[in-house]
Amino acid sequence: MSGTLTNLVIYLALVVLGAFIGSRPGVRSRPMPWLGRFQTAALLLLIFTLGAELGANEEIVSSLGSIGLNAFAITITSMIGSMLAVHALRKYILKMDAFGRTAQEAQAEEAQASHEKAHVDHSLTVLIVAAVVLGMLGGYFVLPDSVTAHCGTVINFGLYLLLLLVGVDMGRQGTMLQDVKAAGFRVLLVPLAVMVGTFAMTALAGIFLPLGPKDCVAASAGFGWYSLAPTLLAPYSLTVSATAFLSNIMHELFSIVAVPVAAKKLGYIEAVALPGATAMDTVLPVVVSATCDRMAIYSFASGVILSLSVPVLIPAIIALPF
Repeated sequence: MSGTLTNLVIYLALVVLGAFIGSRPGVRSRPMPWLGRFQTAALLLLIFTLGAELGANEEIVSSLGSIGLNAFAITITSMIGSMLAVHALRKYILKMDAFGRTAQEAQAEEAQASHEKAHVDHSLTVLIVAAVVLGMLGGYFVLPDSVTAHCGTVINFGLYLLLLLVGVDMGRQGTMLQDVKAAGFRVLLVPLAVMVGTFAMTALAGIFLPLGPKDCVAASAGFGWYSLAPTLLAPYSLTVSATAFLSNIMHELFSIVAVPVAAKKLGYIEAVALPGATAMDTVLPVVVSATCDRMAIYSFASGVILSLSVPVLIPAIIALPF
């Protein structure tokens, strides 16, 4: 748990530092057409490295056949459930448009509406899919162990760089504090809706899966955090632990691919819901690239709350008397 809090502090500090740098008059006034392209290149390199690390992991590759179907079903149903719940929250309770704005905010940003609509396209999805696939193939077939052993370090430093650049972009927009104030309590409702939708859909799926509703919900309660969830579940059931491990790996990978599509087809808030706990770190740059800088606040807050809930929810679920 202490490691999680340390990571949260580091991630937040990097975004704030980037926002401070980006808000400086000398930086804001200087055109930086290369910044967006550099972010995209760094993001694709990060995703490629993540794929290589996973492809080189024999435990993941060997478990695909034995527990892959259950893990796949849990992953898909949890992601669909979270999107449906957040869609209902956005549309019927918060009454926000597809770009994550209230009617008043939409009027205030009318001049930027066309820019935001053009911000999302399918080329990002294609590049992300290619990076994941090539990374996994490279990690499994090509890259030696001496190289893949350092993937974790590359991922960490690449993530730090991307979070700093996300902050710089937010600072250059000059609306970070206004965006935080405008979001208000809404950022707290999004992860709650993710939890409700995830558990409802995975419990329903559990009726038809060998694991059953309770174990499916427990496996989904990692919200993409594949390092902690299996550890918490191991004393309860090795089968559920292995399923959770693979499911949460899939959750992160599928989110990286699906976020741009969800942002274009459903809405920005729905795209924030997809990554679960990884919305605060690995998938945060993908969310911002596929939506707008304003969604970084929703994404980071949602990821933080979901991450902090994992060590509480999983023990509570497995302690249920049925």
